[in-house]
Amino acid sequence: MTLADSAPAAGVAACLALLAVLAAPFVLITGAGTGLGVYYASGTVGAAGIAFLAVLLVVVFLSGRQERRPASTVAGVALVAGLGLLALAVGWALAVDVQNLYSFPQSATWILWHRWLVVGVAAIVPLSAGAFAKAVV
Repeated sequence: MTLADSAPAAGVAACLALLAVLAAPFVLITGAGTGLGVYYASGTVGAAGIAFLAVLLVVVFLSGRQERRPASTVAGVALVAGLGLLALAVGWALAVDVQNLYSFPQSATWILWHRWLVVGVAAIVPLSAGAFAKAVV
């Protein structure tokens, strides 16, 4: 398996992992009045914008892997969109109100570092897109 084959697969895996990480608080924290709505809506586009771009990037990476479009074009689109995804994730993480994080149940103290995990996983997407671009150019 070459880098041109494995980099898009890594990009798809990173996007799916990002979606799973984004969904974790919604799945794991139950109860009314938890502040999840405020948490997810932080920033310009909120977590929904990050999730949308991650789903879009799955399609982009798969189109490159399945050679539906020229690999160099797909790699360029993936790289630019991946950097945009990372920028949205950083903007969202910085916009989260820290006071809201302390309103979550005591059993959910992991929420304090969750936003930085989102940024870390989001950073893998442009890295895999860059590897894809390097492999095809």
